[in-house]
Amino acid sequence: MLKKISKAISIVSTLTISFVITMFIVIMFFRSPNQDHIEDKNFIIESGLTLKEVITKLHKENIIQHPTLFLYLSQLFKGYDPKVKYGEYNFEKNISYYDLLHKIHEGYVFFRRFTIAEGLSSHSALKIIDATSGLVGEIPESIKEGSILPETYYFSRNDKKSDAIKRMQDTMSKTIDELWEKRDKSNKIIKNKKDAIILASIVERETSLESERKTVASVFLNRLRIGMKLQSDPTIIYSFTFGDTSLERKITYKDINNGSKFNTYNIYGLPPNPISNPGKASIEAVLNPIQTDYLYFVATGYGGHNFSTNLKDHNSFVKEYYNILKKQRNK
Repeated sequence: MLKKISKAISIVSTLTISFVITMFIVIMFFRSPNQDHIEDKNFIIESGLTLKEVITKLHKENIIQHPTLFLYLSQLFKGYDPKVKYGEYNFEKNISYYDLLHKIHEGYVFFRRFTIAEGLSSHSALKIIDATSGLVGEIPESIKEGSILPETYYFSRNDKKSDAIKRMQDTMSKTIDELWEKRDKSNKIIKNKKDAIILASIVERETSLESERKTVASVFLNRLRIGMKLQSDPTIIYSFTFGDTSLERKITYKDINNGSKFNTYNIYGLPPNPISNPGKASIEAVLNPIQTDYLYFVATGYGGHNFSTNLKDHNSFVKEYYNILKKQRNK
């Protein structure tokens, strides 16, 4: 009798050890990199799909190779009837079965993105949004210039284009509100948030160099302070292109003398509206400029600008700039 009990115990122990070892191997396999998944891949889970249906689709798209094992272990880790969240997912190369399950169970969906560069017109920004894959719906014919904050925005597949635009506008509103509170209050030239965005939009179009923004802003503020025209070339271009195209030629005297209300060679003070969508740094530059006596600046020909306090020095820099351009063309 004792021998039979001993033998039974031995068999049970052997089976238990075998089961534990087998489960350990299976679980390790479930958590190990999937060597058969050889590239990153996006995967869509439509609303209403069950885990079994998702597993069938994963197998069909060759993301997993053992659907039955995946189902059983999913139930082991997440319960008998684990739920999955619909949306778009990105499964990285060699992602383990466990990490894949965790993603679809917790809803770690893949976020797409689009970027609006600083200084783009609203019309150009709308074209980017309209062409962005994954966004759906219609876009408005136009939005106010200077109403959106340029940066990188993230979204999920099938988000509405109108919601993306509203988010960009809300971000600009929040940003200008925050920066306005932190402005240099001794700066009496910029009287309201709209003027800040208008001048920032000009600064944005004049320079892309972080190191120059506050200096460029100081030039325009100095001119506004003494009642001098801003004479900003980007406002000439905007006065007849409205930011939709760039000017692929030199500015002519006819351009300079055009009577547009946006042309700061024609008007005193600021244009009635922004000429672009400025970034946060340009708004900060306008609201917290450095103190200078500069009234003029011109391109160096090498990416930056030369600044001057008087017309004589400015004309000298202009002559130098055109000589550099001439040499560059003759190379």
